[in-house]
Amino acid sequence: MMRTTQRRLGQWAAMLLAATPAVSAPQEPQAAPAPAAPAPAGEEGPGSADGAAPRRLSLEDVLALGLSNNLGLERAEVDAEVARFEALSTWGSFDWVFDASGQFSDSDSVGSSQLFGGDVVSTQNSQLDVDLTRPLGTGGSFGFHFDSGLNVTDNSFANAPEQYSSNLSVSFVQPLMRGAGEDYATSNQREAEIVERRRLEERRQARQQLIQDVEVAYWELVAAGQQLQVAEAALKLGEEQVEREQARLRAGDGTEVDVLQAQTEVATRTETLLQNQNNLAQRGDDLKRLIVRDETSELWAERVEATTPLPQATPDKLALPDWQDSFQVALGKRPDLRTARLDVDTARVRLVRAQSERLYGLDLRLDAASGSFDADFSDALSDVMDFSYPRYAARIDYNMPLQNRTASNSERAARERVRGSQVALEEAEINALAEIRRALRDVRYRAQAVRASEQSFALAKRQLEAEQQRFEADLTTTFEVLQFQQTLIEAASNRSAARAEYAKSLVALERASGTLGENQGMGPGGTPFDAPQPR
Repeated sequence: MMRTTQRRLGQWAAMLLAATPAVSAPQEPQAAPAPAAPAPAGEEGPGSADGAAPRRLSLEDVLALGLSNNLGLERAEVDAEVARFEALSTWGSFDWVFDASGQFSDSDSVGSSQLFGGDVVSTQNSQLDVDLTRPLGTGGSFGFHFDSGLNVTDNSFANAPEQYSSNLSVSFVQPLMRGAGEDYATSNQREAEIVERRRLEERRQARQQLIQDVEVAYWELVAAGQQLQVAEAALKLGEEQVEREQARLRAGDGTEVDVLQAQTEVATRTETLLQNQNNLAQRGDDLKRLIVRDETSELWAERVEATTPLPQATPDKLALPDWQDSFQVALGKRPDLRTARLDVDTARVRLVRAQSERLYGLDLRLDAASGSFDADFSDALSDVMDFSYPRYAARIDYNMPLQNRTASNSERAARERVRGSQVALEEAEINALAEIRRALRDVRYRAQAVRASEQSFALAKRQLEAEQQRFEADLTTTFEVLQFQQTLIEAASNRSAARAEYAKSLVALERASGTLGENQGMGPGGTPFDAPQPR
């Protein structure tokens, strides 16, 4: 009898060990078990309705699905493309602008001289104007103007009934104080480019967040499958105990109370099994929400089977970087820190613009022009193109707002925004430093917690063996045996949970350092996700 009991106890412990493999043992892909009882209402069963096998997915598979199908990431990519085209559009402010207009007028008037008083004089005018202008990166502008006209008068006493006129002028305007310089003239373009880079960082941040969410959801699914295995093994332990108590009752060695205690424990463990089945289904849906694009996907009707095992935790061999080194990596990699630095750049660009707008206006204008009048169109055009009758002019325009309160206070506000963005950057860096230290500490703690859970499981197993031997010798009660069984079950459950938390802590450390998913996929056109697209 003693040997049979020990053999059964060894089988029970083996089931629990199979549910949560030891850390030091080689890892094999583990499948989420089929539930021993019907699944909760509204959830899929072990497979599809026709008994098809569940969908087996590795961690790499679900990451690839998430990066391809997640709508939140796609929305961030669209925002980045919108910012790119908007930045390109701002440079259109420096494109050449062509304007042309033509007009014709026909008028009659009464002659005003004594000789022709009362006579009607008919006049016709035709005019063509062409302008070509371009704003310059220095804040000024360049302009080209040409016009040609024809004046026809039916007065027979006029010296030239048809008179052609042509004018050509070139102008250059350059601000010398307010609005002068490339920093001011291209400030809107530089600000738009910063917005584009900011959207790229937001896309990187959304991508890293997605990868972390997918990995955490995957490890929770793995842990839920192992918890279900523990619950199944625990239920079998309870059912075996019921059979033993019933056998003892029939043999006259047991009591009905012992049987009822064992049956009560089986009912409780059945309830726990149902809860774990429901939790496994929910963890599957949590993962599907991140990797499925729409409601028509077949994956919604299938049960996901996780094939990637939880990572091993070996505290003695755990090689983690120093927090100072991790922080230096984070300074260059974390999207939120990059975004904070871009906010500082934006504030500085706006300060330069506000400082320029506070200055007095002092503009230089240079003009060169030529005009010609002739009865022959070709002669008039030739004279104006040859600058036969040139005119040159230079002008200085000065403008001084007397109080200038709007521009003055705008500059002060812009200066404070620079200071505020720098403070926000420093705060983000401090928060990143604290997060890295916390993540490193958590990885060490989780690795040690896995080892402690392994020891707890081994001790709980030995306790149950000893208590079972005392039970066979009638030195303890069924209630005590069930208590030690429950202790072993909780130890197995805690071990599985500890290993899942360790896996999630590794993901959190990569996220805190800003390196999560750097090698998983590229941006549009094969470029890195943090690189601006070619213009």
